[in-house]
Amino acid sequence: MNCVVVGAGNAGRPVARILNHVGNNVRITDSKNLKEFPEKVQETLIKMEKEGVNLQLGLETPDFSGVDSVYVSPVIPKKAPVMEKITSNIENNELKLISNEDVSDIINDQIGIDIIGTTGTVGKTSTTHAISEIFKNAGYNVWMCSSRMGNLLSETIIDGIVNSLPQENDIAVLEIPHGTLGIMFKVHLKVAVLTNIYIDHLDEFEDSMEKYAARKRMISCSSDLLVAGAPCRKYIDDLKDTVFYCFNEPEFTSEISNVQGSNSDNTSKKSETPEYENSKCQVSGYFENGTLGLKYNLEGVPHVSCNESGEIKALFKPFGYYLENSIGAATAALCYGLDEKSIEKGLSKFNGVPGRLEYVGDYKGREVYLDPSHVIEGFIKTLSLFPDRNLIVLVENFDTANSRDKQKLGEVVARYANVMICSAYNETMDRLERHIIPETFKGVKDPNVLKIGVDYLKTAGKLSIKYSKPGDVIIHVGPGAITSYDSTKFKMMSGIEEGCKKYD
Repeated sequence: MNCVVVGAGNAGRPVARILNHVGNNVRITDSKNLKEFPEKVQETLIKMEKEGVNLQLGLETPDFSGVDSVYVSPVIPKKAPVMEKITSNIENNELKLISNEDVSDIINDQIGIDIIGTTGTVGKTSTTHAISEIFKNAGYNVWMCSSRMGNLLSETIIDGIVNSLPQENDIAVLEIPHGTLGIMFKVHLKVAVLTNIYIDHLDEFEDSMEKYAARKRMISCSSDLLVAGAPCRKYIDDLKDTVFYCFNEPEFTSEISNVQGSNSDNTSKKSETPEYENSKCQVSGYFENGTLGLKYNLEGVPHVSCNESGEIKALFKPFGYYLENSIGAATAALCYGLDEKSIEKGLSKFNGVPGRLEYVGDYKGREVYLDPSHVIEGFIKTLSLFPDRNLIVLVENFDTANSRDKQKLGEVVARYANVMICSAYNETMDRLERHIIPETFKGVKDPNVLKIGVDYLKTAGKLSIKYSKPGDVIIHVGPGAITSYDSTKFKMMSGIEEGCKKYD
């Protein structure tokens, strides 16, 4: 085919690259010039050009001469002038529209190995890494894609295909966020994992939780078996061939209800009650004396080749949300068919993921952690881990490409923090946004919480030493630990190290 991809943004680039990889003549067009894109995107576009994609940038109206097929990025407005031309050509049978379904079929054909895919609001990355560790220790060569490899997972996955990683490995373990899921919903998954569905990204779904949940449910479209965390039940209870897993966290679930309130469409007292959920879960996890365990009963579940029931126990080093996410990972491995001993070995070798509840070290008697939490459930799971410690929380700008309710998130953080030091710089979007500080602090109800606003994370790290003492915990929360891990960690730790030199 002779294809044109309209829009060189996050949706268009991976589509253009995979179309080119399978032998089509591809041009990608955008109204922006190359230099108007962020530096990393420029690098990707130049790489695509070297691979054979024709870049036609800086054009308001693309050239459709000699083209028989078109892919239109979903962000292109329907009333844009280019859409009138495309619609006219399609109606006259001069152009064929390439759909996400078509792209999904192409990706599926390019991955010739079993796939385990993970999606959810939070917990995707740590679950993906735990699954990968289990399979590596079971003797598999694993192709893993997670947000640790790149912020835009669709590009990371396509890059792996272009570089023949499916051919070099035995199994693929892929993190699939909702954006990537839009072009991968027909890719065959041996096991799909849905960690949870919480309120986030609603501005992309017309402020509809149901539409957001429907996108997450798409991971079940072409999977043999769906493994889902108990919080998903209210959204997917009608799906067949689902194995639910749960981890008993009564304090966490009751805290969510308290924070979100009875009017939230993400809270159901019945569905969030641990005792109720545990009674309906085929896999139930627990943690005792350094041992992570799960009891399972998979009798009657199709596509499962393991023992029908049993118990797995493994020495386990990480803590916090890693416990629940590793139960999900073990459930996926169990449903795939791994034996208990292999799963136990993999869990015992798993040490967590950089940037996710990462212990950075002891600085002047303060324990320092780096975490990417930026939604309500993430804050609760992370900050509630230190109930008897003074918490100095470095609150990074919550926004990514999505705007979040700063007042509500500030309210939740303040429930746990003794000191909140809020940084205005958006580490993900690389810009200073001072307005987020008063918005965040507006949610703080407790007058005893010390609130400090700064422009930059380095300053926040420095002041965290000044306003803490030995025995306290300093913890970063915010999306930069995912989207800009190296620079976010460097900025915070540079400030903390300066603070150690300046303050006793």
